[in-house]
Amino acid sequence: MNIKKGLGLIAVLYFTSSFQAQIKSDSSAIKEKKIDEVVLIGYGSVKKKNATSAIENIKADVFEDRPIYNVTQALQGTAAGVNVVQNSGKPGQALNIKIRGNNSISSGVNPLYVVDGIQTNDITGVNPDDIVDMTILKDATSAAIYGINGSAGVVIITTKRGKANKPQLNFNTYWGISKIVNNVDVLNIDQYKSLMADINANGGNDYLSTVNDPRYAGISTDWKKEVYRTGVDQNYNVNYSFGNENTKAYTALGYQGIDGIVAPSRFDRMSAKVNLDSKITNWLKINASLNYMHTKQNNTADNRQGARGGVILAALTTPTFMPAYGDQINFVPGDQVVYNNDGTIKDGYKPGQFAPNPFTAGWENPVSFQYRDLENTITHRFLSNLGFEVNLLKNLVYKPSVSFDYIDSEYNFFRDSYRSSDGRTNHGFGQQDTNKYQDLNIENTLNYTLKTGAHDLGLLGGFQIHERNTKLDSYWGQGFAEDVREFNYDLASGNKTPTFREEVLKELSYFGRAVYTYDNKYTVMGVFRYNGSSALAPGKKWGFFPGVSASWNISNEDFLKDNSTISELKIRGGWGKTGNASGIPPYSHFILHRLTNNGPDGTYKFYQWGSDIGWEVTTDTNFGVDLAFVKNRIKLTADFYKRTTDDLIMPIEMGTAVGNILRNVGSMENKGVEFTLNTVNVKNDNFNWNTNFNISFNKSKINALYYMPIKDEVPIEGIGNKIVRFTKGQPLSAFYGYKMIGVNPQDGKIMYADLNGDGEITDSGDRTFIGNPNPDFTFGFTNNFTYKNWYLDTLITGSVGNDIYNASRFELELMNDFKNQSTVVLNRWTTPGQITNVPKAGSTDVDKISDRFVEDGSYIKLKSITLGYNFQNPFKGVSKLNVYVTGQNLYTITDYTGFDPEVNAFAGTNGVLGIDYGTYPQVKTFVVGLKANF
Repeated sequence: MNIKKGLGLIAVLYFTSSFQAQIKSDSSAIKEKKIDEVVLIGYGSVKKKNATSAIENIKADVFEDRPIYNVTQALQGTAAGVNVVQNSGKPGQALNIKIRGNNSISSGVNPLYVVDGIQTNDITGVNPDDIVDMTILKDATSAAIYGINGSAGVVIITTKRGKANKPQLNFNTYWGISKIVNNVDVLNIDQYKSLMADINANGGNDYLSTVNDPRYAGISTDWKKEVYRTGVDQNYNVNYSFGNENTKAYTALGYQGIDGIVAPSRFDRMSAKVNLDSKITNWLKINASLNYMHTKQNNTADNRQGARGGVILAALTTPTFMPAYGDQINFVPGDQVVYNNDGTIKDGYKPGQFAPNPFTAGWENPVSFQYRDLENTITHRFLSNLGFEVNLLKNLVYKPSVSFDYIDSEYNFFRDSYRSSDGRTNHGFGQQDTNKYQDLNIENTLNYTLKTGAHDLGLLGGFQIHERNTKLDSYWGQGFAEDVREFNYDLASGNKTPTFREEVLKELSYFGRAVYTYDNKYTVMGVFRYNGSSALAPGKKWGFFPGVSASWNISNEDFLKDNSTISELKIRGGWGKTGNASGIPPYSHFILHRLTNNGPDGTYKFYQWGSDIGWEVTTDTNFGVDLAFVKNRIKLTADFYKRTTDDLIMPIEMGTAVGNILRNVGSMENKGVEFTLNTVNVKNDNFNWNTNFNISFNKSKINALYYMPIKDEVPIEGIGNKIVRFTKGQPLSAFYGYKMIGVNPQDGKIMYADLNGDGEITDSGDRTFIGNPNPDFTFGFTNNFTYKNWYLDTLITGSVGNDIYNASRFELELMNDFKNQSTVVLNRWTTPGQITNVPKAGSTDVDKISDRFVEDGSYIKLKSITLGYNFQNPFKGVSKLNVYVTGQNLYTITDYTGFDPEVNAFAGTNGVLGIDYGTYPQVKTFVVGLKANF
């Protein structure tokens, strides 16, 4: 189904049925809310009707019925300008979240999270069941007050707290199963043999004789069945809140366990939480938050070449005549490949050993890649905050607070010396890393409010002291006995390498804000942050980041106050600056390198390069309109913005002898438009229907790069060149390579465009930009229906106009070696005069980075649908019981030929988007859940 047709269908269904339903609905049942809603803006709040900035608030009921393991999943499709990409389907995998696009390349590009006042860039382990709502600060006029990470946006997370005289015990659980979303079809054994014969006939190696070797006779391995399984999800949460007028508490315990569809991938999370609020005297209040999170993630290797342990690609490219274990071949007496001269069995064919690859010794099979390594990460985390609220004078409040984030993480890796070829060759090897992270944050704020007549004034001033300490103890060892299955540094008999590193980062900030509203019509807000960071060079450590914004609530003017159609009309505008230095190491301006072989006597000469690295600075301009009709039943919000980041931080490549140094090297911009439409389509005693539709348009462009005008990223092993190019005038992460113009009908060879017309195809003259991974627009579409005690919630997400570089096809369609291939190669050229876009088997020049592998990554996805029923007082002691079923990732409309278009294999490479390279597939999940209130 065409993407545009799918979008048209959504638009027709929504804009016809919803507005017809509104006209027919009983408008007398609608009542305006009399309580002014407030939104958080950092260190305080404002009335939503007086907000001057681009702010979005997401309530927990939008996502509480979806089976999510990461809080950022809750933002998918629910907020305009917030693009969340689930990089893969691997359990526990971090999601890629961008607010109004990437505004940096090498510095931090993830938003700042503020969890109950605790500032962090990592919310892994935070239990989604504890969340009340999330407020997203999208522009500099609101985010500037948070300083160092404000340029990437801010997500303020509020968790549940106790209520006076309302003890409440809740229990939530769900169970689910997961399946692979899509399959990529590969050749069966007969088709594979035909391909091997063609490769041989065209001058390639004779692989067919190996396929027909008697030791493999009768073996037919379905690698997909060997590798993929049914995933299992389980989640349990219990919380209890209680309190009186002076002291309130919320306590919670949670557990989540996910078995992935590819063994041994698994994610476990245990969490415990206590929120405490206490009124000590009339002038003193205390609030505290204590969180403990324990996670364990077992890894399955993906985003790798099949020959380098990539399980996903190996499951597709491993020929089916090969077995998983060496003792599964046909043993032929006297076979010199299998038996030693004394009649003993050679390594590779003993019980429990993975079968050797008959074509190449280094590459075994996907079952080996699944189980040859023990690899996991175990994390203990304590996240705490203690705050005081001291009423010094009337309307003058002093709020000191201290937060502490402690993470103790252990990474374990081991490849034994018995089961795998690589393990035997290297005599077994492993590594154990212990990372300890301590983040201390001390804040003091003074708040003053004055309301008299038509005047409403709020003043805030404060300072922050922030210190981050990291410590790494790493042990690498080699040479282990055959029976050792876990890494033990003391048991290593070969190379042993300990590594120790400690780092300290210090920051000091002063900040302030003033908000003035006159007559509930005109609001002006000014903010500033004066931020210093020890990571930056002397003379450049400090940055000043101001912001100013204003709004005009036109609907409160006399000429609109009593209008029966327009219930809200407000315009907003703002300008501000934010700073960013969060993605660089603490000692970035001190760089020491050693140049070897400097003299004939073997001495070394040391060079010290000092970097004058300073702040990245983002300048943000935003203009917005808030419009509501028919007593707020129809609400439309539109925002127009432009963000320019100057002094981009990037590494300058100085050669292998010197290395890289970080410098401020250029600028880039994002500009776009966001629309959010909320409608109450039907509202009466029995049936209600609410809809949210949001759509975001964003364009990125690199304005300048100095010192290094071209930066290429993402090589594919054995291919040459790189996929991504950063340079002036191009969008972020643009794909760069050759343009394929077809397959020569006479000889079956690929033809590339000769762009410079010199009669030759060369790297220097004939490569160009071949794709853009940035979408033209993204959108989310939610519908919430209730009928008596039944409810139905749906979420549709989409991305349109983005390209994907399907690097997996390098292994699935090149036809230049023994690997199994995609069924696409059945259309390969075989006869002179044949018209096809698939070259002949064994052809040369097929492995160039080209637009042959660039695909349209647009999609519309039925992300989630939930059907549930609420029982009121079903049993004695149970006030409410909710039973529901949820399907997630159910259906995708796309032209992309890979597993799933929602993918980013190189999310860890700065600024890189939209590449698929043997990525762990997305999963389709079916869940049954139960919630009980006691």
